[in-house]
Amino acid sequence: MPRSLDKVGCCACGLVRHRVPLSPAVAAAIYAENYELPAQSSLADNARGEAYAHVVAGAIGGTPGLGRLLEIGCGSGATARSLARMLPVHEIRGVDPALPDEFLGTSGKVTLAKGFLEDQAGPAWRHFDAVVSINTIEHTPDPASFLAAIAARLCPNGKAVVICPVAVPANCELLFFDHLWTFTPAAFHAFAAAAGLRITEKLALDEALACFQGFVMQKGDGASEPGANANLDDAARYLSAWQELDGLWCDRLDTLGGRVQIFGAGQMAAVIRAYAPRTWARAERLVVDNPADAWKLGRVERYVPEDHVHGYRTIVAVNPLAKEAVAERIRRDGGEPLVMPDAIQF
Repeated sequence: MPRSLDKVGCCACGLVRHRVPLSPAVAAAIYAENYELPAQSSLADNARGEAYAHVVAGAIGGTPGLGRLLEIGCGSGATARSLARMLPVHEIRGVDPALPDEFLGTSGKVTLAKGFLEDQAGPAWRHFDAVVSINTIEHTPDPASFLAAIAARLCPNGKAVVICPVAVPANCELLFFDHLWTFTPAAFHAFAAAAGLRITEKLALDEALACFQGFVMQKGDGASEPGANANLDDAARYLSAWQELDGLWCDRLDTLGGRVQIFGAGQMAAVIRAYAPRTWARAERLVVDNPADAWKLGRVERYVPEDHVHGYRTIVAVNPLAKEAVAERIRRDGGEPLVMPDAIQF
């Protein structure tokens, strides 16, 4: 997106959004073409889908009469297909504006459609015993309307599960231009109440999903969660660290000299391409252990420790939780790693 990232936050509830909100038409246009996230890495996509499915199944698996399930923002359908194996449902429907064409249609219990929820009409898209939405609400221009649409399709005793990135600790979701909102629990409670939903359980995700939060909801009124003087300093420090990263790395590379490569070819590498463009332009290639699972970001080769003797300086472009382990591996191999500053922790 050839636009500056400019966000503001609420000191009462901690909600973060674009300073100038995107119109529904502009937000929808993001997914009209060249939005290939669901198709970037099938191995990672399937693993992530199964991990989310375990969370959802644990939250709603014991719901009586769980026959029909709707997933809004289903991506490639990886979570829906996993849920079809885990839950005693007889039908799952999923919808996503960026659904890859190869997953369109019905396979077993799962039917996937390309488009937005409002495009799906008729009885087949109403009256679900469960509605699931994973990492979608942050993309919507109006979260309260989005949750109201969930409530409208939910059976009277049905359950909804919505998962989205956490606000604290600050993490790379703040950098995604199509993330229009960053939700604290207090902010999410307010949107749910406005939509006629009450939160019955907050899900704490762990391990690979530790930067995400989940909410289980049912129809009805619920008490709001107090804001408790939200502190936005964490988000401000995080964004400032990214703002300074390109200059920091370029200065370091000027001092070191030599050739440049990037270790990593996934989401973090894509973020570096957007927010550290001068560093990116200096890199000859990306290196990974498994090139077959790399995103389409440019020249990718298998990582070979012996290449360090050719003078490569290596930008570490992996999940910040793993950056020190990868950097130490590169040092053991005789290389010179450049890692993100400590302010970029997630």
